[in-house]
Parts: sequence; C-alpha cells; structure tokens
Amino acid sequence: MSSQPPRLLIVEEALRDYTGHWYEYNRAVVAMHRDRHIATTVAAHHQVIPAIQEELNAQPVFRHTNWDGIYNAPRPWQRYGGIAQHNWRVVHTMEQFFRHHQPFDLVFVPTVIIYHWLAWRWLLQRHRGKAFQRLVLFIRNNAGSYPNGATTPIFKRSTLILKWTIQSFAPYLRAGMVVIGTDSARHAREYQLLTGLEVTVFPSPRAELAQNAPARNQNQPMVLSCLGPPRLEKGIDLLLEAIAQVLTQHPDLPAQFVVQWNRPVVLPDGTLLAVPEMLRSHPKLTLIAQDLSSADYARFLLESDAVVLPYRRESYYTRLSGLVVEASTSGIPVLYTADTWMEDAVTAYGAGLAVRDGDVSDLAAKMVQVVQQRDLFRAAAIAQMPRARDYHSDEHFLRCLWGTLP
Repeated sequence: MSSQPPRLLIVEEALRDYTGHWYEYNRAVVAMHRDRHIATTVAAHHQVIPAIQEELNAQPVFRHTNWDGIYNAPRPWQRYGGIAQHNWRVVHTMEQFFRHHQPFDLVFVPTVIIYHWLAWRWLLQRHRGKAFQRLVLFIRNNAGSYPNGATTPIFKRSTLILKWTIQSFAPYLRAGMVVIGTDSARHAREYQLLTGLEVTVFPSPRAELAQNAPARNQNQPMVLSCLGPPRLEKGIDLLLEAIAQVLTQHPDLPAQFVVQWNRPVVLPDGTLLAVPEMLRSHPKLTLIAQDLSSADYARFLLESDAVVLPYRRESYYTRLSGLVVEASTSGIPVLYTADTWMEDAVTAYGAGLAVRDGDVSDLAAKMVQVVQQRDLFRAAAIAQMPRARDYHSDEHFLRCLWGTLP
C-alpha cells in the first residue's frame, strides 16, 4: 500500500440505473469508504445515468453486459463463443481504463461469472503491481444445482471450464494478492467443492440503518410484505395463492399484505402470471406497481411487521437474500423457505418461521401464526438485532475486503 489514502475501484459492468442489486449494493460499499475518506471509483455501464455518476463517482465504461442477454443463443458452440467474446471485451475495456487512471490499491469486482473469470486472470497477470495491488472477485451465481432436495451440488461437465479457470488463481490466493469472496457459506462450500480453493464469506453491506427498530401500533393490522421484483424463483405464484387462502379462510385476521408487482411474470409455458381479480380488488392487499427509490423501498420495509419470502429452494439453497439481511438488521421477523441460506441466517441472527418448500398451505398457516403471535416474533427479532448488525457491520465487510481495516 502507498502512503497516500487508499484508492478503491469497483467494477460493475451492468450498473446503469436503480434496478437490480447493482445499485444498492455498490451504494453501500461506496458509502462506507466515503465515511473513511477513501477515494472510490466505479467502472459502470456506458449508459449509467448522470445521477448515479455523480452520487457514486461512477464512470461510463462498459458498452456490453452479459445481463442484457446478448449472448443467449440456441446452440452450445454459440454460447461458448459468447463467453470468449465477452472475456476479451472485458480485457480490452479494462486495459483502456487502467491506461487513463492512476494505480488503485484494490480492485473489487462484485459480480463475477464465467463471462469474466478468464479476463481477470489475464488482467491480474498483466497489471497486478502496476494498475492495482489487490483483487477481490465476488461470486453470486451457482456453479452447480440442487434438484430434488439434494444437499451436495451437481455439476455439469461444462463446469470444468469454470473449475480450471478459477483454479488458475491458486498461486495468487496463497500469496494474499487475490481474494475470492461470496456472501453465503453454502455458496462458499459449493465453490470449494468445485475448485478446492478457499472462498471468503463476506457480510452484506447496508447503506443505512435506522437507529432503533421502528415503533409499531399494535391496534393496526399487521403488515406482511414481499418487496422486490416478482419472479417465479422467488415464489411469487405461491405467495399469491397463500394470500388468497388466508383471506378466504381467515377473513377477520388483522393483516394487511403488501406485494411489489412491478414486472410481468412469465410462466414456463410462456404465458403471463396474472393477479386474480379477487386479490387485485381486495382491500387487504396493496400492490406496488412501480419501481421504488431507495427512500421509498426503505419506507415500505420499515412499515412491515414481517417479510414473507417463499423463495424456491432449488434456486435459493445457497443464495443470499438481501431482504433477510435488511429485515434482521431492522428487527423485523421473516417467513422463509426451509433448508436454504435464509434458514442459516435467521437461525444465526434473526427471527421468524420456516416454510416447507413449495407448500402453499404451510405458507398460509405460517402467515396466520405470525399474525396471531406478532408480539412474540417482534420481541425475538428485536432481541437479535444487535447480533445481525454486528455481523453485517461496515467493519466486518472492510476486513474481508482489504484484509484489515483501511
């Protein structure tokens, strides 16, 4: 490290507006470094909006991102060609970027998939010690799958390319020049089984935290919410069925449901999932049809008495849910799918109830239970708040990122 204040570069090719996890996550990382007077630059999509450019010191850099679906193709050889093409594009883009910037102490790449690993292996060998000193590559996606209740990942033969590429970083990991990170212990185990390499489990950064758990009016209906874009892997269809079941079987239950419905949901047969008219017009269900600003999202979260997350186990066996972190650090109980990362998190530092995967009736019954025992669950969630905040503290995140507190 130089004697000058440390310099951090965050590389997030898909960051261009307020949608997706990219904005909130990087906003939190920038905020904690700004509080410590650490110069931070974000290399973002070339269409990143001016407001984010100003707020995060985000520079328009990447003309292509895999998340636009530009490499989707029907034939395997075409998809493999897209992987090679995008890795080359990342190399070309970052070499131009480094050429026009002073060296960075740390480069943090918060979303690394097969479209990036080869590029960063090349950039590491070419530019470490000149353009940057330390490299942190962060995994968010599964390499394997967990069908039919499996607890050990099943890897396809095509995963061998990913395995060999990640293993090529081994000398740099042993020397402490590179860190491979993720935010789920289950995810870390999956990649350790695949590669044999150490994967560091990071906490999840939060940009703001309320001073205390928000006050509640116990005479008002209990608010159960599900925020974030609706998706089948998040069990939005199960949630609608369960809410309908609760409203039909327990019409006098003092509950108000809040569901964000700001995207079309495509079913496997290509048709769109529709909100039944009975729910759409029901006074006990509020549908949020628009995208939410950070302030509005925080308001809806803090107005919730519980969050309901019936995410499908096959998709979320290892994956983190930011809503679980946000709820736990805010003293809000969670209804979550059993045998997922969410269960690990709530057991460690939260409160709530596990729901059987894909079981609408169990989900409905657990929503009724949490309403009927709201005081018990609220007290338990508030009691766990200090533990949740300690684990997801800025200091914990910074130690993982830098190896020490910068």
